[in-house]
Amino acid sequence: MRKFSKIALGSFVFLILFSIFSMTSVLAAGETEIPVETEEYQWRIKANNQTMFNFMEQTRLRFKSNVDIDLTIDCDASEIGVKYFEMEINGSGPLSMNMVCREEQNQLGLQKGSTFRIRNRYRYTYQEGFCAYIQCNDSCQAKLKIQANNQNRNGQWAYYHEGSQEWLTVPTTIEDGYLVTETTSFSYWTVLIPEIDNTLLIYVSIGVIVGVIAIFSVMYLKKRK
Repeated sequence: MRKFSKIALGSFVFLILFSIFSMTSVLAAGETEIPVETEEYQWRIKANNQTMFNFMEQTRLRFKSNVDIDLTIDCDASEIGVKYFEMEINGSGPLSMNMVCREEQNQLGLQKGSTFRIRNRYRYTYQEGFCAYIQCNDSCQAKLKIQANNQNRNGQWAYYHEGSQEWLTVPTTIEDGYLVTETTSFSYWTVLIPEIDNTLLIYVSIGVIVGVIAIFSVMYLKKRK
């Protein structure tokens, strides 16, 4: 009886380990990694699969989709360098998508170090070195992600508004180490860094200095009396 129990227990443990291994294998097989040594590349992404394109072992572009996508990518990895970008797409049917990735977009005023005033209020700086122009033949929902680091951690995703011809920021969160936003429209997309407004700090500092001087002046006059 004890021998039978041991055999049964061993079989049960084996089945559990086999199931875990099988699930891990399926999950690992869910992503296809494609090394790309050219600037342009075309690929059909299968629905419910994950595909990661590794351009020149520097710029990594990962795509997840619930539908088939005929994807054309033009990525200047030699200029962009090491970047990790992800895009999750939810569509109602097969899609055709074009994506152009560049370090800068000079025609839109997007050069490293350039500044923008969003809606004539807050100033932002471009230093990400990654701008993606995305086109799609049909409407869909998408989640854009780029790896967060010490330089862009406070940044916000922004898109170029063709009508007003300006860059506009959108709500951005940090999820699992990535700057994330959601959109249903495609255009030029990048990350902008808000500039720190030192005006208030300057006024506060001046006020503190004046206050300290006033206090010492009063103390000095009291001592003299």
